[in-house]
Amino acid sequence: MSEVSIILTFYLSVKLVLDLSQMYTIKNASVDKVSLKLLDINQDDDKISRKYNISKLNVSVIRNITYVGWIYIIFQGGLIKELNIFFDSTDLHTSLSDLLVIVSLYIMISISMLVFAFYSNFVVEEKYGFNTSSKSLFFKDNIISLILSIALISMLSLIFFYLFSFPDLWWFLMSLTILFIIIISIFIYPTYISPLFNKFQNLNDDDIKNEIKDLSEKTSFPVNNLYVMDRSKRSKHPNAYFTGFKNNRRIVFFDTLLSILTPREVKAVLAHEIGHYKHNHIVKSLLLSTFIIFLGLFLLSSLVNSTTYLNLLNLPFNASSQLIALFFTYQVASFFIDPLFSSLSRKNEYEADAYAADQVDKEYLISSLTKLYKSNLSFLVPNKFYALFYYSHPTVLERINKLRSNDGRL
Repeated sequence: MSEVSIILTFYLSVKLVLDLSQMYTIKNASVDKVSLKLLDINQDDDKISRKYNISKLNVSVIRNITYVGWIYIIFQGGLIKELNIFFDSTDLHTSLSDLLVIVSLYIMISISMLVFAFYSNFVVEEKYGFNTSSKSLFFKDNIISLILSIALISMLSLIFFYLFSFPDLWWFLMSLTILFIIIISIFIYPTYISPLFNKFQNLNDDDIKNEIKDLSEKTSFPVNNLYVMDRSKRSKHPNAYFTGFKNNRRIVFFDTLLSILTPREVKAVLAHEIGHYKHNHIVKSLLLSTFIIFLGLFLLSSLVNSTTYLNLLNLPFNASSQLIALFFTYQVASFFIDPLFSSLSRKNEYEADAYAADQVDKEYLISSLTKLYKSNLSFLVPNKFYALFYYSHPTVLERINKLRSNDGRL
């Protein structure tokens, strides 16, 4: 077995073990009556939640196997070599030929993964009453996403090809480029990208606005950019999010969230989102991501510059192969440091909850969390190792228990 096969087998095995462990936990873990009563759910609700989450995991297992299969074909199957031979024969400029290799791979993989997204939407989500999207809207969304992704990948690839002419500095210059794009996207995405998919309207509910005005004055947090997003035309899943900096910052409520919460519960959710801002979570996450990007590219630069490593991956020595090798290695390595980011994210959620509990009656935050849980059919007691990798938020029971102990303080 080659080194690549060993790496891929280990990578896939860990993913499958996590999914299967979560399935086992969902099937066998018991939920005590106190928790069921706390969330106002019965055993039938619990059974539906288990079936829904197992259905999603079944899709995840097949998706992971398919994706890793693609990686195997790309490297061990010699797909990249064949694409290089084909595009080299067209007498195109070297950079354009390298770019077409990367874009071709991305399109092939994206289309194959689209099958799983379609199944998740129109079979799993449909079965449990969440999907509200039409097939035409689904394909429209994915076509727009594909076009935007190809544009971004093309831009980054061409920059990479140029920077690779500086073998000792490309990792630093590429890190700066990625950081610049991330910062720009924070400002561009809410205003120009999101509206390609959803409509955003100012929050106009007077009862909610009165609650928000009171919270704004109490927290010294000017709340001007409050928007409602028409999530209901795609899904019934409720949520809210905070994005942007300074004058560009905005808080977005899904219309599906406002349809199930009272004005005071909306106020509690907003207090939670303000808590993220007050604790500088976005800035801290950006700084951590910046550190990881610079450190990661520095550590991987010697590998990607090495003909030995490219030969190990069964790749020709050219710019497209070096970029693909970089992405593959970074993806595998980042998967195993994901628990760090998930852990920090869960800590941030606790901090935002604690801040909200200081600003509003925490019972409204608890009742909003309960409604969110019931509306999303989340599973109450996930496998600990699975949660370590994949849970960016604590479970609803963990959050409620934290809020009820020591007034939610850490």
